[in-house]
Amino acid sequence: MSLASDQFEAAIVSMVNSHVGERLPQIIPRWLINEGVVPGARILGADGIGSQSKNNKTDVVIFLENSEPIKISAKLMNADYFGNWYGHVRFLEEFGRAAFDRMTAACTHFANEWARTATAPYVGVSICFGRRTGRTGQDFTDIFTPEDILTVARGYGNGISVANCMYIADRSAYDIPSLLQNLEAITIATVTAATENFKVAHRPINPMTEGTNRGKNVYTRFMPDRKLSERTVITNPRKLFSLGSFVEVEPNRLNHNHILDDLERNYNIVVPRKGRDI
Repeated sequence: MSLASDQFEAAIVSMVNSHVGERLPQIIPRWLINEGVVPGARILGADGIGSQSKNNKTDVVIFLENSEPIKISAKLMNADYFGNWYGHVRFLEEFGRAAFDRMTAACTHFANEWARTATAPYVGVSICFGRRTGRTGQDFTDIFTPEDILTVARGYGNGISVANCMYIADRSAYDIPSLLQNLEAITIATVTAATENFKVAHRPINPMTEGTNRGKNVYTRFMPDRKLSERTVITNPRKLFSLGSFVEVEPNRLNHNHILDDLERNYNIVVPRKGRDI
């Protein structure tokens, strides 16, 4: 999470905790009642859990007496992503193998097309979900079902990490009634509206300028046609991509560093990495 998102989450928690012991209004939205939230329930406290795990879709949880908690996915108005950096294990848990196969096929097609005009080298492509414009965005429903949008926004399974509502604003609500009035149910319509145009975001990673992102799982990889006769440092994307093409991958947690190691060890191709001597 960004610093701004952390501060946004903390402000909501602080506001709610200033009302501990008070009760919710007797009139709350019907969809919130359907989630098990009891009108007039006493507020026991709130906690910010969004940054505790990458799998948490709940950012702020409000604990209530004799009631299901309110589990808020809190997004700043300008937030771009609902699902950031999906790894293979998480992907399979949430969407299954058939969706993974569609994802790696789509990502491989994107990578080979992007390589035609790329201005920087890359050896793999990672993914996110959310708002995206330009050629790196692909319609979510090209690969997934509309219902899968709910999995990205709400989370998978049961428990406190699975959100039951959204709060999208540029600042925290100032009291409990204003917070409840601005909560939204998590539906295909509300999530699509929140992201304007829900996309799969293809993320080519330039090894020469990116550090920690090289550890993200990839959904396609560069595969050379042959081993070079001698160790060759390559920084020009056109030269690199003339040596092979992108191919589909298995869900084995392959990341950009793994591919770079393989290229160097087995193909004599060295693409420089940020923070590492060649």
